[in-house]
Amino acid sequence: MNLTEICKNYRFSHHQGMTIKAGTLQLELKRISQGWGFRPEEVFSPFDEIKMEENQPGFMVSESALYQSGDSDNLYIRPVLPAKPVVLKNSGMRILPGQSMRFFVKIPLWLQFYHSEVHPENFMTEFPLWRLSDTWFGEPDEGEPALALGNFYEKDPAMLGIKPWEAVSPVLITNYSTLLLEVQRLIIRVENLVLVKSGDQIMTSLTEIGYKGREQISSASYHLNKTLHGEGYREIAPARNAGIRSAMKMNFHFIKNIYPI
Repeated sequence: MNLTEICKNYRFSHHQGMTIKAGTLQLELKRISQGWGFRPEEVFSPFDEIKMEENQPGFMVSESALYQSGDSDNLYIRPVLPAKPVVLKNSGMRILPGQSMRFFVKIPLWLQFYHSEVHPENFMTEFPLWRLSDTWFGEPDEGEPALALGNFYEKDPAMLGIKPWEAVSPVLITNYSTLLLEVQRLIIRVENLVLVKSGDQIMTSLTEIGYKGREQISSASYHLNKTLHGEGYREIAPARNAGIRSAMKMNFHFIKNIYPI
C-alpha cells in the first residue's frame, strides 16, 4: 500500500475508525460522539510497508487525544511535509564559482487529519511518520529551530532508496560568488514546498538557491519543473506557507559555508 492510497476521505459511524502503521508511527483513531479520538504509539523498529485497517479500536476516550468537532462523520487524511525546516549537514559538497549542482534528498512525511472537509478551521492534528531529531540552524542568537535530516544525498533520485512514507526533494544550488562554495550545512525550508504525485513517487517542488557569497543573503525560489516532475504530475498537498507572497520567502540565509558545525 502506498501513502496516497490512505490519504483520502473516510466516513465513520460512532466507535468506528482505523489503525495506521507506517514508518515509526502506529496510530489508532475512531469516531467518538461529536468528535474524534487519536491514540498514537511510537514504534522503534519501522514497519516494512504502510498498513491501514478500518476497524473498531478498543481504546477508551480517556486514553486518547480527543478533538470535539461536531456532527460530521467525515474524516480527511492528507500527507504533508514536516512542520519545521530540515537541515542537511556535513554534506561535503563543493561547488566551484559559476557552477550549479543539482541533487536529491529524501524527506519523511507527516499525516494531517481534518474533520468535515480539508479547511484550516477543520484541522485537528498531525503526526510524523518518522521522527527526525531537533537541531538549530544559524548563529545562537539569530538562528531558528529545525529538524536534522542527516548527511545523505544523491545525484540520482533512483539511488535514494525511498521508503513509502518519504518524498523525493530536488535541490539546485548555483554559486554566483567568486570563491569555492563548500557547503557544511544547508537548510531546506519545506514549508514553502508543494507535494506532488509523479508516477508512483511522491516528490516536492524544486528548491533553487543562488549563493552570492559569505556576506550576502542567498536567494531562493520554489517551483515545479516538468523535466524533474514529469508531464503528468498531480498536486496532492499545497505548501504549508500557501498564500504567503513569494517575495517574503527570499530574504533568508540558506547555507552555512566553512563555519564549524
